[in-house]
Amino acid sequence: MKNNTKLLLSLLIMIVGWLMSGFGFTTKLGHPISTICFLLGFTLTIIGIIFFIIIIKEK
Repeated sequence: MKNNTKLLLSLLIMIVGWLMSGFGFTTKLGHPISTICFLLGFTLTIIGIIFFIIIIKEK
């Protein structure tokens, strides 16, 4: 994959993770669904940041 595609993918992962984390934190869907959305969003945000740093270091 090209570096531009990887860069856009990592940014997309960060944005989706941030949105999912906010959705899980602010809605009242019940304990398991809200917790899963929040933790998955937090994890996706961290993974996106790590991939972003790795891609920037490769350039």
